[in-house]
Amino acid sequence: ADREIVLAAVTKNGWALAFAANELKTDREIALATMSQDVRALEYVSEELKADRDFILTAVTQNGWVLKYATKELKGDRETVLAAVTQDG
Repeated sequence: ADREIVLAAVTKNGWALAFAANELKTDREIALATMSQDVRALEYVSEELKADRDFILTAVTQNGWVLKYATKELKGDRETVLAAVTQDG
C-alpha cells in the first residue's frame, strides 16, 4: 500500500481510489486529492472520513457537492450545510 503511488494516481484519476488499500481510503490528503480530481469518486472514501465533521467541513468549502457523501448526521449539521450551500451558490 504505497501512499505516494496512490496519491499520484488519484491526482490523475480520482476513481483510482476504488483500488487503494482500505487504510489509504482514510487518508485525508488522498481523499482531498481524489475530490479535486472528481468529487464523485468520494464514494470510495472510508466511512470514517464521511463521518468526520472536520474533513467534510473542509471538503464542502472546496466543493459543495461533497455533502452528498457525508453521513446523515452531517447532512443535518447546520454549519456543514451552510458551508456547502455558500460554496456551491
